[in-house]
Formats: sequence, C-alpha cells, structure tokens
Amino acid sequence: MRKRHFRTQADIDHYVKQGAGQGEAASYMPWVRVQDVSSRGRSRKSWGLKTQRLHHTLSDLEYGYFLLLEFSDEVVDIREQYPIFPTEIARKVAIDLGIRYPMYASTKLHFVMTSDFLVTLERDGQRCLAVRTCKYEQELADPARGPRVIEKLELEKAIWYKQDVSDWKVVTEKIVTPTLTDNLDWLRKSIKHDNPPIDAAKLQCFLDTLDSAANCERTLSSVLRSVASTHNLPYSEGVAMFARLVWEKAIKIDLAGTHIDLHSACPAMQMLGLRHNFEPSEVA
Repeated sequence: MRKRHFRTQADIDHYVKQGAGQGEAASYMPWVRVQDVSSRGRSRKSWGLKTQRLHHTLSDLEYGYFLLLEFSDEVVDIREQYPIFPTEIARKVAIDLGIRYPMYASTKLHFVMTSDFLVTLERDGQRCLAVRTCKYEQELADPARGPRVIEKLELEKAIWYKQDVSDWKVVTEKIVTPTLTDNLDWLRKSIKHDNPPIDAAKLQCFLDTLDSAANCERTLSSVLRSVASTHNLPYSEGVAMFARLVWEKAIKIDLAGTHIDLHSACPAMQMLGLRHNFEPSEVA
C-alpha cells in the first residue's frame, strides 16, 4: 500500500472517504500506518487478540503499551493512531491556548494530529474512553524540540477535554519498561489467535501442581519440565500453559521488575486461580 501524502484538503477528504480513522474493533482503520512514516525505533504490525485485526505501532514504546492494553481485562477496544481533525473548534482551542496549530510541511494545510491510542474501557459494567500518548523521556526533555512537543501535547489534551474525554495521559518508558515489554511479548506469543481453547480443568490441575513445585532455587525451565512430566505433557506444552496462566492472571508475577527467563531462577509467583479478575491499577 502506498504512503499517504497530504497537500490539500482534498487529500484528507480522500482518505476519510476510504475509512481512515474510522470504525471500531475489527473495522477500525488507523489514520497513520507503518508505511506512512519513518520509523521511530521499530515500527511493526501486530495482530490484536481483542480486535482481531492488525495494529500499527510506530515505536518500541507504542508496541510495549499496546501489549499492556492487550493484557488488561478492562480494555475492550484499542484504536491506535486515532485522528484529531483540525476542525474550527480544535483550531479555536489552539488560539485560546496561544499555541500555533501544526501544519503539513511546505503547505498551508492544517495538520491532522493523532493520539497514539484511543482505548475503550469497561469498568463496573460501564464503558468509557481513555486517551494515551506515548513519548520517550528524552523527547520531552530535548531542549530544542521538547517545548514544541509539550505544547502540542497540551493542545491534544485540551481538544479531547473539549470532547468530554478527560482521561488523557502521557505514557513514557518509565511506565512501560523494557522488562515489562519483553515479558508481555514472551507471554503473548503463546496466545495465538487461532489456538484451540485449553480445558479449564486441565489448566487448574497444572496450576495446582505448579504451586507445589515452584521453587526459586530451581530454574523456571526445571520447574516447568517437572510439572509437565507429572501430567504427561511435552515440555513445550508445559511452557505454553504456564505462559497462558500468567496471561490469564491465574498466576501473578512482578512483570515490571522480574525478567521471565526459562534458564534463570524460577520467579516468585502468587497463585490466584482461574477466576481472578485483572487489577485495573496495573495499567497506567
């Protein structure tokens, strides 16, 4: 697919007509795609377990936060690269704040800003929206570019507030640490979208045995090999079941502070059971 170019309002209208920045869940089309921009780290397309579509993330930080959103039980929809169109209201917000509205390079066309994630949450049976924008600490602290970056963030926040969406936050690598991203990435690889469901009774038996066998003086690989053998399972299936149990919150591990490594010491675990609900406080 070709890279999108914006020189006139007709270009914006054309992509809107194609469905860019519209829809929900599987039907949503991000305004900015991987092929539209130069990479800020490692751009990638990732299959969404919640949405059943490909998600476009433009940096390692965005990818890490996408994984955290996938992990959260209170997140029901994820819309990345969500457009903020330069409407008359949006431009007035900029005037009121004394902020220069961004323009496309070498044009007089107002820029279509984007929020990295528009998230639909379900809390106590009620749905609400939250907006998250991912920025590296270095980008915010840069003496040359930082002030303008922060200024545009203030504009983004104010425009969302004008639309009655007050749950807006900036996410940095202090929240989505490399350890957390690596752990979630490893766990998620065991949750393929086409995997057959695992029998709950089988998972519970595996969990009970793991509870007895877990010992920080042994490697995680040794523990899982022992548990798998007890249930006459291949080692690879034992590893996959462990990852599934952590992903499903039946096992609680400090994912932000403990790197899960099969060949390192078995991490401290808290067995919570298959019916455990995700703690909202674990998502920034």
